[in-house]
Amino acid sequence: MCDLYTGTWVKDGDYPIYKPGSCPYVDEAFDCQSNGRRDSDYLRWRWKPHGCDLPRFNGTDFLDRLRGKRLMLVGDSMNRNQFESLLCLLREGLTNKSTMYEDYNCTVVYVLSHFLVKEGVRINEQGNSNPTLSIDKIDKTSDRWKRADILVFNTAHWWVHGKTARGINYFKEGDYLYPKFDAVEAYRRALKTWAKWIDENFKLEKKLVFYRGYSSAHFSGGDWNSGGSCTGETEPISSGSILDTYPLKMKIVEEVIWEMKVPVILLNVTRLTNSRKDGHPSMYGKKLTEGDTKSTRQEDCSHWCLPGVPDAWNELIYATLVFKKLF
Repeated sequence: MCDLYTGTWVKDGDYPIYKPGSCPYVDEAFDCQSNGRRDSDYLRWRWKPHGCDLPRFNGTDFLDRLRGKRLMLVGDSMNRNQFESLLCLLREGLTNKSTMYEDYNCTVVYVLSHFLVKEGVRINEQGNSNPTLSIDKIDKTSDRWKRADILVFNTAHWWVHGKTARGINYFKEGDYLYPKFDAVEAYRRALKTWAKWIDENFKLEKKLVFYRGYSSAHFSGGDWNSGGSCTGETEPISSGSILDTYPLKMKIVEEVIWEMKVPVILLNVTRLTNSRKDGHPSMYGKKLTEGDTKSTRQEDCSHWCLPGVPDAWNELIYATLVFKKLF
């Protein structure tokens, strides 16, 4: 089996696997063509690992493998992006597109968890409520995780924004609120809390657990809340240092997974997303209205258009099931 995560994007006339605007599961925020995006080359790219080809995504075969099972994606809105992609890919394999559950008795579900650990609030001296994050306690949704047969976890983007990145009167362990705490170390400890929970709760059960790695953002000229843009990008990046960028958080993910007792498959999409500056909603995260211009809209250069890049993430999950003969 080759390294599925080292490769290149190649143009493929048979892509995308489902047509833009054809899938009812895509949120407006990811439905770029319906929102006015007119270029379409970004839809034509297929991920090709060096040394092998991914099996063509077969929705019917995937559903057969899911028969009687529950697949759950747990994480932030990037996992919702991937969840909607998966529903569309599976739906495309059906002759009768309204009978996915009835025919296969399977469930595909998304559970929102920004950090995988417990969010909370505290009342400050002025009587106002402020958010906190307990990096030593698992998220309140964890009871639901136990009911899944296949799980895909992620947490990343919320760790680099605002209060989380600043780490002032925000991170907790036990009853202790840190006046200031490093966000990278907090991320490490939160992941270890997640890993410990997985090891304790899944050690005797046959679960297939994925952790999806960091997905690259491509803001230029600012950040998500300060005028950053990616509108007008129509081709993947072909050269430059960004192609080899690998965040410290991903090295932490690798270290934590390596130390776990329960085997976790790292869906390591970081480098394959590094080049795809063309794949984001940019200014097309909602329908254009009269008077809308690039300068009047906050752009989304973190999430991905659908069809698009998250389809490749789900192709990688399918390839793993096929190559490893799972389910």
